[in-house]
Amino acid sequence: VPFFLMQVIYSPKYLNYYFEEGHPFWPERAGLFIELLEKNKFSHQLINPGRATDEDILLVHTRFYLQKLKDLANGGGGYLSIDTPVHKNNLEAAYYSVGGTILAAELALKGETVINTLGGLHHAESNASSGFCIFNDHAIAIRKLQRRGKIKKAAVLDLDVHAGNGTQEIFYTDPNVLKISLHQDPTNFYPGTGFPQQTGEKAGKGFNINIVLKPGTGEKIYLEKLNQILPKISAYKPDLLLVIIGVDTYKNDPLASIKLKKQTYGKIAQRLNQFDKKGILFAGGYSKDTPFLWFEIINNLD
Repeated sequence: VPFFLMQVIYSPKYLNYYFEEGHPFWPERAGLFIELLEKNKFSHQLINPGRATDEDILLVHTRFYLQKLKDLANGGGGYLSIDTPVHKNNLEAAYYSVGGTILAAELALKGETVINTLGGLHHAESNASSGFCIFNDHAIAIRKLQRRGKIKKAAVLDLDVHAGNGTQEIFYTDPNVLKISLHQDPTNFYPGTGFPQQTGEKAGKGFNINIVLKPGTGEKIYLEKLNQILPKISAYKPDLLLVIIGVDTYKNDPLASIKLKKQTYGKIAQRLNQFDKKGILFAGGYSKDTPFLWFEIINNLD
């Protein structure tokens, strides 16, 4: 294997992406992951991202939504939804998460192997959100690069256990973004959308692909499904691929019922190596094993 430096995007601000006591999202996982890299002397370069601007945010989200977020934060905090409180600190962290994913997308375009340790926040729709997401960072990064003429077509491969309802809504009519999501059956599971028959509308018809997994699905079926969809990305020939890896598909994750093992994440990463311009976004993952599962992924990327 040729020597290479993994580009790891991390900001101390990410640790402020915190909701409330007892909330399943625990921001410390990013810090523990960085410690794990150092302890294992893993060859990487740590990059501190800049803060996204309001102009970036408005490429995807409505002015009304952005104002609502600011009003909540400045009014001492409040709720976007029952599971997603917004306050000054986590709104600021969300701006940095978007900055991190924009940076990840730019580095991926140059052929760098890159991960953002807080990204893929796929439940944020253009005008509303829930599910621990404030901004849809990857949608913003794609729109920004398209706007600047850096890319025409992008693909999003979403391997979080929950369907990315925000990503689906934002790009539903857009043929220039291929969205493929592999997730637990949303029939009785958050966010209650992301069904196979939801394939896009108008010019975007056929560019939204939802693959649903029964609760209890293990490695064998999961990798079979993954193997079936990867050729669709190759055939689409995107200028950029963003991969949302939620390790909430892990067997001990408290919020879901997919049964992947630690080693499965290495196998997923190996399958992603066929794509050269890809950015990896670490999204869901609520078990205490999350930093170790992330390490398993990067250990198998090249």
